[in-house]
Amino acid sequence: MSELSKLNLDDDFQEALGVADAQRWSLSRTDDLVVWAEVHPIDEPRERFTARLVWTEYPGDLPASVMFVDPATGSSSARSAWPTGAGFRPPGDICATWTREGYQLHPEWLTDRSKRLVIRGNALLLVLRILQHELDCNFTGRFE
Repeated sequence: MSELSKLNLDDDFQEALGVADAQRWSLSRTDDLVVWAEVHPIDEPRERFTARLVWTEYPGDLPASVMFVDPATGSSSARSAWPTGAGFRPPGDICATWTREGYQLHPEWLTDRSKRLVIRGNALLLVLRILQHELDCNFTGRFE
């Protein structure tokens, strides 16, 4: 982890706390390049989920690792900690262009411009907004 990555995330984290749609999430930092985000589908405000976003370099060429975790233990293996959503596959990964896991599963996305996520500006906000959109559009319940 570089000091520049940490400083970049520090700035973007503060911005993410102050934007208009920040009411949709609760954020905390658990390590230099780790953010926990409590999120919920727009139509189900009581259905709260904790997403752990982990960068190796921020903002970097690839998005964060994104996993849903049990907030008490930090474990991503509890299926009930995972909402339904496009490409959400508990307890393993989210197969999507906005997660590092997606690129690990599909290395061909790295060279396919139609698939590759373009990261400009605040990478944290980008991932949070995509995540919120997925929950708002594709949530049908919790995995059991």
